Amino acid sequence: MTDFRKEIKGTSKTPSGNPDNTITLDISQVKTLQIGYQAETLYLLEAPDDMLTIKEYIGLDRDEFFAKISSNRIKTTIRHGRREVVNTDSCVEIFLPASFKGEFQISSQYGDIISDCSWALDRFTAESSEGMISLNTIIAPRIRLATSTKPITLNKAEGFADVHSVDGPINIKTITGGGRLNTSSSPISACFDSLNSVVECETLNGPIVLVLPAEGGMIVDGVSKTGEIHSKIDELTIKVKPGNVKNITGTIGGKPFQKVRISTINGQIDLSRL
Repeated sequence: MTDFRKEIKGTSKTPSGNPDNTITLDISQVKTLQIGYQAETLYLLEAPDDMLTIKEYIGLDRDEFFAKISSNRIKTTIRHGRREVVNTDSCVEIFLPASFKGEFQISSQYGDIISDCSWALDRFTAESSEGMISLNTIIAPRIRLATSTKPITLNKAEGFADVHSVDGPINIKTITGGGRLNTSSSPISACFDSLNSVVECETLNGPIVLVLPAEGGMIVDGVSKTGEIHSKIDELTIKVKPGNVKNITGTIGGKPFQKVRISTINGQIDLSRL
């Protein structure tokens, strides 16, 4: 058991004893890997070799409850077995080989998705209907993270980060590339160290704290209908429109320009540069 799992706030579902089931697969030829569970917290760990290993701690000991595997020439799908009740105290360890570079999709309906490792993949997707997502580093051209009411935290994204939470906060320490960050009534906090694509940040009722790169060209357009806007960027101008709507616009640097769009209804916007 790795220590980081004990440090995740609100997470107490850690493996104890021997797993109820262990799956070991050769995925060296797999292009797309999909892993989905119901209520289990999923820990994504680096495998010690080139084999995918899954350890299920589900409190169930019959084959019908264990994960089911389906595969074809390019895709392997692993789904939880039969569930009679929702057990949110269960968890699964997924040991993914660092050598796997394809498309990876991981999901849990009620559980959290947690990883303290760095992953470099063709595409990365993590989705949880009721749980939080807490990740370290994801390097992929397309990164998609989605939850309902729990937080999404990510240490570093390299690529285009498409991040959605219906009503949970979004906190990304560093993004290299671009991103679309969206939530309804919670804060968004993100820092971009360089841009090669559009940036879109939108929340209805929460504040937005956004740090833009020190270098590069940007066209900025931000609005807060009832909140305040604060900026430490000289090239940007804040205006008050009819109805006390605050708007911040301006051009930073030179071509090529990347568009930065920011929107909140009732929240405050804070902008700065590295």
